[in-house]
Amino acid sequence: PGTTRDTIDCVMERPSSTKNEDGTPGLPTLYRFIDTAGIRKKGKVEFGPEYFMVNRALRSIRRSDVSLLVLDACQGVTEQDRTLAQKISDDGRACVIVCNKWDAVVNKDSSTYNKSVQYVRVELPQVRWAPIIFISAATGQRVGKIYGAVDEAVKAHRRRVSTAVLNEVLRDAILWQPPPARRNGAQAKLYYCNQVSTRPPTMVLFCNDPKLVNNNYRRYLDRKFRESLDGFEATPIRWIFRGRRVRDIHRTMNGDPGSGGKGVAYPFPHAD
Repeated sequence: PGTTRDTIDCVMERPSSTKNEDGTPGLPTLYRFIDTAGIRKKGKVEFGPEYFMVNRALRSIRRSDVSLLVLDACQGVTEQDRTLAQKISDDGRACVIVCNKWDAVVNKDSSTYNKSVQYVRVELPQVRWAPIIFISAATGQRVGKIYGAVDEAVKAHRRRVSTAVLNEVLRDAILWQPPPARRNGAQAKLYYCNQVSTRPPTMVLFCNDPKLVNNNYRRYLDRKFRESLDGFEATPIRWIFRGRRVRDIHRTMNGDPGSGGKGVAYPFPHAD
């Protein structure tokens, strides 16, 4: 038997909600939950059993496909919650934010839910894309929704989008807001992008100089892609910016971005 210092794996089976053509129930879904010990602030952790306990808990994030970030609805978001959210995002794991003890929140009204969602979004910008579920482990309220949220997060984490669709979204984003120019007149020129891997979805975007694409514009591209493409609500998107010359783009591309590879190759209008 494990103690609070152990990271415990628990396999659970969920019956299928669909039936086969012959009326028999479908195959069940197996979930492996990794129960980690509580993680205190780094400054309070002394070298010893707790130190190794915390390391095992943090390594379990890399083992997972989906991380359930459990918050205390009465206590609010703590600094340690922000640290864990950043860790989940850096490791490229899908995430579902679970706010527990919702039954203990007093004076709830029709606006409490929306205010709580907005509060979590502001306090946890590291996982601003993660869905939020308010549950009560004591009463069982909405606990069953965790399974559905995990299923959707797994799909998002493994989603792949065609290059043509990605470049159509990129073209619209650039036309709506071109990359900013520096004081010396230098401006990033974005040529095209494609998805190179999943878990998490990883996009490679070719441009003239990656250093010219600042963090604000990178966040803008991430937001526009999420707004234009459904299915990325529970997963981070990794962006890789690679420098390339215009003549190399003309030589390697077979057609206009988003055209399906037909016709003469030209980069985006602002990159001429």
